[in-house]
This record gives sequence, structure tokens and C-alpha cells, in this order.
Amino acid sequence: MAADLVIPVADAETLREVVAWDGVRAATFAASDFPVDVLRFDGSASPPVAIARARRPETLKAFPASLRTRAEAAFARAARRPATLRLAHGRRLDLSGGPAVMGVVNVTPDSFSDGGVHFDPDRAVAAALRMFEDGAAIVDIGGESTRPSTYGEAKALSVDEEASRVVPVVAAIRERSAAPLSVDTRKAEVARRALEAGADLVNDVSALRFDASMARTIADAGAGAILMHMKGLDPRTMQDDVAYAHPLAEIAAFLSEAAERAAAAGIPAEGIAVDPGLGFGKSPEGNLLLLRHLAAFASLGHAVAVGASRKAFIRRFSGLAEEAPAADRLPGSLAALAAAVAGGARILRVHDVRESVRFLRMSGAVARAGTSPRPAGAAAR
Repeated sequence: MAADLVIPVADAETLREVVAWDGVRAATFAASDFPVDVLRFDGSASPPVAIARARRPETLKAFPASLRTRAEAAFARAARRPATLRLAHGRRLDLSGGPAVMGVVNVTPDSFSDGGVHFDPDRAVAAALRMFEDGAAIVDIGGESTRPSTYGEAKALSVDEEASRVVPVVAAIRERSAAPLSVDTRKAEVARRALEAGADLVNDVSALRFDASMARTIADAGAGAILMHMKGLDPRTMQDDVAYAHPLAEIAAFLSEAAERAAAAGIPAEGIAVDPGLGFGKSPEGNLLLLRHLAAFASLGHAVAVGASRKAFIRRFSGLAEEAPAADRLPGSLAALAAAVAGGARILRVHDVRESVRFLRMSGAVARAGTSPRPAGAAAR
């Protein structure tokens, strides 16, 4: 089953935490046995099983045949590293060299993250082009705020009003750049108009649930899709209930079902990315937990997208006052970015593109240091 999870665990304390979500006591492992993987079978009466990575082959041999097949499939999905994400218009989002940075441009007067800075279409176009210059692999254009009610109730827009904000911006960017573009919308007709204007991907915070026509619209255009987890269908009420029986399994099952709906409509697996939805029906602590265990979502077999940039939990855990400008959340956003990369995120949705790209270049250089032999005759420094 596609929602079977492989949850990587580095130490005994984390192992106790993970299996406790299912009411199970952790098996005893020596320190030398770590890292281990907790294998959780979706919808099965079988309890989660912790498997020392070094002894996986012999451990799986002892499984009943049906569970062994599911376990092997889950491990295979978790090991996938999609090199590209298929987009419309013959484009692809390159994921082979590391995570792709997705710049965010909100053509709204009421976004929590930028306070209407890009509501003017010309400023929105200029901002998107600047993001490409700063290293963004793709830019996401949104016209309707999906902020939580803690920032004040966001206005719901008609199709025409939302389209009037995003479509001219997409079209103007496309006249000046062939780089990939995304449209952030829940409405199929808005998506259709934006795709016709040159967008390549639809970022749907409702994971195809808000508008029954969305999946077919994306499939017909040959576009890519980011399917995000959100509690309920209304961003204004998504924070009313942030409790989960299992903080990873419920979200994974939701995303697996969304991907199955997308596939049934004709969207190929290579065109689907999934997003656990930080800040969309999550407590502040729940957002941190998702970042800590983000690697589990690789078990779904799709590229994982993450958007932590400038969100309220960043402000809270960075120790910022509520009235502090959103731009002051950059250091905390970069810390969350590092956690997302460590957890295997392949698409990183950010507001501060230049700083995020530079951060990723430096952290990548550190990670790669010493992995390649020095050219003959090169002096050590």
C-alpha cells in the first residue's frame, strides 16, 4: 500500500517517540544498531516494526510473504530520487542537482508574508524575474490568500477576480522568460487560464478536493501538480483542529489518496509532488515534528515539497514579537530550510530567494567537502 511508511530513526529516544504514536513499546537496540527504520503498515493490524538498517535483508526474510512484499515496496519508494518533475509545455523541473528553489510571488493585498508588496502586477512581474536571476528554479504565482485566521480572515475570491490577478502576471512573465512557472490556486478555471497563459504547474493547497474539475484540468494540460495536506477545505478554519492520532500516518494517508486521485485523472506519477502542509492545520510544535520526520514522506514515492518560509511558527520559535516584520523571519526560515533539505525535500518554497539560494550553495559545499579527490598536483589549503 502506498501509505506504508518508512520512518528513519537515528537514536533510541527518537525510536521510543515514534513507536509510542501507535501505543507500542520500543524494542531494545544497541547504540551500534542505529540508524534503524520504523516500518509502519497502513491499515494493518500489525504493529510498527523497527529494523536495523545493517540487518534489513535478513530481518525482512522473517516477515510473512504479504508483509515482506509491502515492506520491500515501501523501502523501494523511499529510496527513489526523482531527477525531474514533469511540467506542461514540454518543460521539466530539474531536481537532479539538489532541491529546486520555488520563489513565491503573492499578487494579493492581504498575504501574511509580504503585506501586499506585489499586488501591483508590474511589481509582481519584476519580482518574479528578479527571483529567476537570483537562482529560483521556478516561481509560484498566487492571487488568493490562504492565510490562517490568526492573521485576520482572508477574503474569498471569485474565479474572475482571482484570475484577473494571476493570469496577466503569468502571461507577462512568460513573454520575458522561458523558466518554469507555477500557479497557486484551488480553482480549476483559474488554473486552466493560467496554464493557457504559460504556467506549467498547479500548486493546489486542497490537493484536488476544493474543485472536482481540477485533476482533469491539470491532466488535460499535461501540467505538474503539487498536492498539499490541509485540514478541511477552508483556510479560515483549518487551525480549529490541529490534533492527530498519528502525526505522520494521517498526513501520509491523505497525500497517498490525493496522488491516487491525480493518477486516476491522468496525471502521471512523474508529474506529482506532495507537500505535508506546514502551517495548514498544524500546531506550532506539529510543524517542528513534521520537519524532524520529513524523510518519512519519501515513502510515498513522489518528490516532497516544503513551504516553511516566514510562517507563524518560524516567528514563534525564533523569539520574534508578533508585530515584527515578516522579513525578520529570514534566519528562522533558513534554519527550517536546512531541516527540510536534511529530510529529503526536493522543492523548497521560499520568499527570500537570493538568501535561500546562497544558503543552499554554502551548505551544499560543506556537505560535499572531501567527497572528491583533489586534482593531481593541487595543494591543500
